[in-house]
Amino acid sequence: MNTGTKFMTAGITAGAVAAGVPVAYGVIRNMIPKPLTEDDRLHTENGSFFTAEGTQLYLQGINFNDELFFFKKDGMDLPANNYDIFDVFEERFGRYGARRLIQTYNENFITATDLKSVKKLGANCVRIPLRYRNLFKKENCKGDIDFDYLDGVIKKCRKAGMYVILDLHSAPGYQNNDSACPSNAETILFDSSKAAFEARNAVIRLWTQVASHYKDEPSIAAFDLLNRPLNKVAGWEEKADTLNKFYLRLYKAIRTVDENRILIMQSPHSVQELPVFDKPLENVAYGLYSHFHTTFETDALISSINKIKDRNLPVVICKLRSEENTDYSLTALCDCGISWFFGDYKGPEGTACLYTGNPEPADFDADNFDAITEKWTKPLATKNFTVNKGLSSALKSHFGCGQISVESDKTKKHRPIIRVKFGNNIVTGINKSGNRFKKDKSNDG
Repeated sequence: MNTGTKFMTAGITAGAVAAGVPVAYGVIRNMIPKPLTEDDRLHTENGSFFTAEGTQLYLQGINFNDELFFFKKDGMDLPANNYDIFDVFEERFGRYGARRLIQTYNENFITATDLKSVKKLGANCVRIPLRYRNLFKKENCKGDIDFDYLDGVIKKCRKAGMYVILDLHSAPGYQNNDSACPSNAETILFDSSKAAFEARNAVIRLWTQVASHYKDEPSIAAFDLLNRPLNKVAGWEEKADTLNKFYLRLYKAIRTVDENRILIMQSPHSVQELPVFDKPLENVAYGLYSHFHTTFETDALISSINKIKDRNLPVVICKLRSEENTDYSLTALCDCGISWFFGDYKGPEGTACLYTGNPEPADFDADNFDAITEKWTKPLATKNFTVNKGLSSALKSHFGCGQISVESDKTKKHRPIIRVKFGNNIVTGINKSGNRFKKDKSNDG
């Protein structure tokens, strides 16, 4: 299958497709790969994602992680947190130098070539993390965001026909005691202190700036407001209500600058903690994390999601890790029409990433600014990493699962073929004229 396509949900049977080929072709006539436009802007409706022109789809993609790997420093536990590294850089090179080094890392860790690779696998969306200290030139989200790097990435995604989810991975005040938070600090974002109130205001400043800047950007599928809120926070149950009230406050603030952007609200842990509001909110989706290790865990998650279908909100598995159970997990999610993002794209050897490698580390004690820059440029290119072939094959066979796509008929230049995937199999191929209807027994994803 041509993996450079945009997808829609197959909400009709194979027989219905065969009987109504002209109609189906008319609906998906613009699905041959092209830059995303206003017609592709997403909204939520009846528990699903739809484009502005009425095409239903699932979001299926990969997390473009930004964890800082490949360094060494005496006395620093590995892997250290991004903010531990930022502090080291800021102490040695100043805040501008710290931001410049981290931007150099990001620019070389994920490039346009990586976007093409993900697109070739068949993904229709990528999830990109945001860390407030990398965005703002001043602490506490004061001043304006530096959008240069992010603008470049989003432009490349739009041109490739790929949606983007922007995920606030680390917020002011820190929303969890995991990767979002420095090792020498704890989350205060949901406390009742003055510092916590100021941190929440800073988060609002961040998101309203992002929303205003990208108001006219059709390739952004959604804003993921807080990544893994309250994860590893002691007594998190007592702070869940503050989280939900803050979600509502964020929703209202963003709506003052962008009335229609989809906003993802993540649960602290499970489906049971997903927020419920007195009045329905428009263009909102639910977000969950899931690390599957057994078929039982997969089945339990699917069952819990099915129990909240009456809320008519799409559910996104924001990061799926399933090292020992990949095929079963992906098949279950696809068959149930649940959007998902695998994580992570790239990392050190021994991690459960799509690409792994072990380039020469930057020495934070001995290397100067130029030496660190050199080690965080060409050596970080994905061509120097090794692909996890088993995972790559599993993702390729599941991207687009249960959806319709269009590909060109190479034997007849102007006659595209419609292919429909039910489960993991391509079950039919139909040409534009509708005169042919044949089984395609391949399973090349």
